[in-house]
Amino acid sequence: MQLPHRLTIVTPVAVVDEYGNPSPTLHYGPGADRREIWANVQPARSRGDPAPGRDPITASWSLFTYSPIAARERVEWRGLVLLIEGSPATWAVRFGRIHYQATLTHVEG
Repeated sequence: MQLPHRLTIVTPVAVVDEYGNPSPTLHYGPGADRREIWANVQPARSRGDPAPGRDPITASWSLFTYSPIAARERVEWRGLVLLIEGSPATWAVRFGRIHYQATLTHVEG
């Protein structure tokens, strides 16, 4: 499998409240860990969902990579911030390298 695209994976930081407990809020800002991976990104679908006062456009891509990725991470690619839908699939082939597959989503509007 060819991996022609370089992506940045952003691993969020859990926010700690004033009592030292992690809150459900995750931050993807400058304090979050970032790493670069090589992947193959292919367009999957694009659709517009008309709603009162708003016309969002949702675009999805299929991601294939040899680098482990997690559900709550985000992907930065070509100036977009993409969400990973669900849990990435892990494919352990009998002969060859383990690879990972995920669906990436971007909502605009």
